[in-house]
Amino acid sequence: MTPVNNARACWCGHTQQLPYSADYLVCRACGTLVSRAPLSPIKTKAADDEAADLYSKTYWNERQTLHHGLPDITARARLDLPERCTYWLETLLGHRLPPGRVLEVGCGHGGFVALLGWAGFDAVGTEMSPWVVDFARKTFGVEILAGPIEAQSFAPNSFDVIVLNDVIEHLPDPIGTLKLCAGLLAPDGFFLIQTPEYIEHLSHADLVANDDLFLRHMDGNNDEHLYLYSRRSATQLFSTLGFPEVRFRNPVYSYDMYFTASKAPLPLLNREEQATNLSSSPQSRMILALLDKAFESTDRAWAIKRLEAQLAQKG
Repeated sequence: MTPVNNARACWCGHTQQLPYSADYLVCRACGTLVSRAPLSPIKTKAADDEAADLYSKTYWNERQTLHHGLPDITARARLDLPERCTYWLETLLGHRLPPGRVLEVGCGHGGFVALLGWAGFDAVGTEMSPWVVDFARKTFGVEILAGPIEAQSFAPNSFDVIVLNDVIEHLPDPIGTLKLCAGLLAPDGFFLIQTPEYIEHLSHADLVANDDLFLRHMDGNNDEHLYLYSRRSATQLFSTLGFPEVRFRNPVYSYDMYFTASKAPLPLLNREEQATNLSSSPQSRMILALLDKAFESTDRAWAIKRLEAQLAQKG
């Protein structure tokens, strides 16, 4: 294949990329899918919440339902809380217990920020849309700030954890934004990241042939998903930022990639340590009960999968 000079350079700096699909080129230097969408000015906020701007009120309601086929933000505020948000909290508590300060960049409805606060963390979130900020504040009573992270006035080294779930694929300048975030972390702080996973050995034709769910993040979505990372490129990205300890774990959904990134290996905290910490207040006890229920459900699901595999082998 003939290299293409894309208007959008890969985050790693390479401008020559190879064709991958109608919407994306692939950077073989690092293993990232790069959007073919025209370059647009970097926005400091959703300009018009009643228009079809990305990350506006319309985006969180109409685009989510009509374009992505997902629940709107009101439904997700309820559905995410016992599933994705609880899973993310369980991961975080496996490495850091409250008290501590946590920032969620692109926090959506604010449910995860709320869970963090109920567990005992000092948590704050950011969102692009003033309407979404108001929605999160009213729905969960949490502290959410409007605008991108570049527009905030956080002090350096002021957070123990920075969370970017379903965010880094949207960043027009990943190195610039994440470098700023890195400066906000304490010396022993870490990132918690979820993003769609590009599997390098699969071609676009392979994805189409298997009706792969990853296509939902690609076809017709390159105006918002500007970079789609593989495990290789995600590791290279965070290593470049000075966080070489990238540890992948099972995501909630199979098409995602889920990992922590830190400067040094993170401590591993067992469930007994977590339970002791979360027994300190009525609110955190409720969080402990929610985590126990989630662990029970997850354990049962894995047990069923093991049984099904054993039966399949016998059959």
